[in-house]
Amino acid sequence: MRKWKVLIADDEFIIRDGIRSSVEWEKHGMEVVGEAEDGEEAVELALEHQIDILLIDLNMPLMNGINAMKKLKEQLPDCKMLVITGYDEFHYAQEAIRLQVEDYLLKPVNPEKLQDLLLELKQKLDIEVDQKAYLKQAANQLKKNYAQLQERFFQEWIEGQLAKEEIIEQLQFLSYPATSPEQYIVIRWPEYHRSQSFMQENDRQVLLFAIENIVKEILGSEKAAVFRDRAHLLNVCLWQQVSNEQIEKIEESVQKYLNIAVYWYKAEVNEDLTDIYKVYDWCKMEIEKQIRISPIAKQAKTFVEQNYQDSSLTLDRVADALHVSTVYLSRMMKQELGISYVGLLTQLRINKAADLLKTTDMTMRDIAEEIGFESQHYFSTTFKKKVGISPMQFKK
Repeated sequence: MRKWKVLIADDEFIIRDGIRSSVEWEKHGMEVVGEAEDGEEAVELALEHQIDILLIDLNMPLMNGINAMKKLKEQLPDCKMLVITGYDEFHYAQEAIRLQVEDYLLKPVNPEKLQDLLLELKQKLDIEVDQKAYLKQAANQLKKNYAQLQERFFQEWIEGQLAKEEIIEQLQFLSYPATSPEQYIVIRWPEYHRSQSFMQENDRQVLLFAIENIVKEILGSEKAAVFRDRAHLLNVCLWQQVSNEQIEKIEESVQKYLNIAVYWYKAEVNEDLTDIYKVYDWCKMEIEKQIRISPIAKQAKTFVEQNYQDSSLTLDRVADALHVSTVYLSRMMKQELGISYVGLLTQLRINKAADLLKTTDMTMRDIAEEIGFESQHYFSTTFKKKVGISPMQFKK
């Protein structure tokens, strides 16, 4: 149980001794940590011990009680101060009230009255500590859940589930302008939805988080709310105009630092707060148009899926089979599949390798040959680069 620290400040020893001996400190959860003969010593000891309760005389040498309390009020704002003095003058009482002292007792002090006042101070301190603990706990919980609260609100908002009053209230709580945004952006990473099983969900979430951070860094977060919808698309509500160049910079940065292709669509918002879902739906529809796969890209994907185990398979062979140029096919695959020819080929091979490692006792050499790698070493190196661990560690 916590003991409240008490300091007695009076220039007369007999007064200090009388106060100390008139209260059962230990019984009431208090401890006298020091005595001071003057105001300067009182300030010094109070700060040294970080006291909770100060019993102080007004008339002391070097620094009077009023000045000592002024200094301590600045540095120990939660300290409870009880004035004990022989001065019964109105201006002293006024000054003490300004300093928010707990009470003002005249000498000689009645021991019972003093003890009653101290018990009141202890109760106040106990209550304040409990309040601070509850508030700190609530603040920590709110901070911990802030991201989830924000994401849930925006998801419900763009799905048209909230009334106008609820939207305004939540926007204010989350420190965003309580008005319709000026622009709305949806960003999609197509590969997220096509990822093979060897990419762990945690890895995909890390990449989404990295894309999200790039968006926040380039657009700023003061008037831009970045969140994910239930389909794992990144959404941006903007209460200020941003240029296409800024969003293109996001696209370039994601490609440069994460080697990921993303698609985006930006719309001006002219709807009321309750109709944001219309803008959201429109942006999603436009993105789907952008990434809709053409027949040639689908054919290329199918051809590679059927022949990836052939170690001699090249982009030239795929292009010849589809009767298109290599350059054209490479560009179409990257644009429409969100992945290069080499990336797709490697992804299919590593995915098959992961399956064989999990379900068979084949040797590393046999697996490498089975999935189209010309050497076991190249297979192991590629597998570790893509999955993060060696084939042997993956099997274990």
